[in-house]
Amino acid sequence: MKKEILIKELCDLKSTNNFRKLKECDNSLINLSSNDYLGIANDKDLLNEFYSKYTPKLSSSSSRLIDGSYSEVMQLEKELENIYKNSAILFNSGFDANSSIIETFYNKKSLILTDRLNHASIYDGILNSEAVFMRYKHLNMENLEKLLIKYRNSYDDILVVSETVYSMDGDMADLEKLIQLKKIYNFDLMIDEAHSYGVYGYGIAKELDIVNEIDFLVIPLGKGGGSVGAYVICSQLSKDYIINKSRKFIYSTALPPVNHMWNLFILKKIPDFKDKMKKLQEIKEYTFALLKENHIETISSTHIISIIIGDNSKIIKISDNMRKKGFLLYGVKEPTVPKGTARFRIGLNPSLSKEDISRFVKELKYEIDTIF
Repeated sequence: MKKEILIKELCDLKSTNNFRKLKECDNSLINLSSNDYLGIANDKDLLNEFYSKYTPKLSSSSSRLIDGSYSEVMQLEKELENIYKNSAILFNSGFDANSSIIETFYNKKSLILTDRLNHASIYDGILNSEAVFMRYKHLNMENLEKLLIKYRNSYDDILVVSETVYSMDGDMADLEKLIQLKKIYNFDLMIDEAHSYGVYGYGIAKELDIVNEIDFLVIPLGKGGGSVGAYVICSQLSKDYIINKSRKFIYSTALPPVNHMWNLFILKKIPDFKDKMKKLQEIKEYTFALLKENHIETISSTHIISIIIGDNSKIIKISDNMRKKGFLLYGVKEPTVPKGTARFRIGLNPSLSKEDISRFVKELKYEIDTIF
């Protein structure tokens, strides 16, 4: 692409307040934008315990099919299979896992029905697969069922894709209803638990005991898991096919042993995090009560709270002002979210105190009232 075109596109982004820049994280600020929902990644006691027990290597130096299936990663997959009672395979990221599953298993003869607000990694996989796809209205099971009725006999296979907790709206899918529809219309089902793993123990699907009803359960670890990488829970047949056909799996250097030993360490400790989960629930309820008291509207119902401001320039101004008051609060701007819905996306965690939240809501209320 010509340099002049690049410059023009970047100038256009600046003119609409959509230009992105990297900013170094200031750890002195109270962080309301983190995805570390259980505070695992920054738990010094956990880190000290881990490093006192293990000294794993810092590089795998190979793909899984050559020398990257080291003992630690094999132990982790085995432990996952014991917990989820199905086969498990690891990817380097949730993005790779989501896109790889779709582009590996589906093609031009497939139909993919995807929730309108599904993650970009899902849409990348859809585009790479060249499958026909249709978006159903967000969390609208009636709209999904209408599409299933209309197209159930028109394609070789149908895949329905949903997340559990949605990161931009902070709402939840009805997994049990999706399973009911699957039993009626016999489609493949793919579920992304990026924003529910850890917060709901081993994930909502595991809590509801419906793992075996889901063809591809994707569990990215960069949020509540406090780590990196992603688990895919699937059948042994699907696992074998991924190993032999998934380009992102075959040609990627495996994550280092230190990452997967940490993942295994945390996986075994999930039952011990009930206090963290309880504290998160208490902070969530307290935050919602304060928002309601201060007449700050939200469409959310989970530990992710979305507050729509509606304008990129206002988002930037409020974010800068909140930073000066000691809070890290990043805005989510257009076009990441639809036009007119630029918002703050608050990620709660159990390390936040009620005093922190009380002061935060008070300052946010002031900013919203004065910036408008």
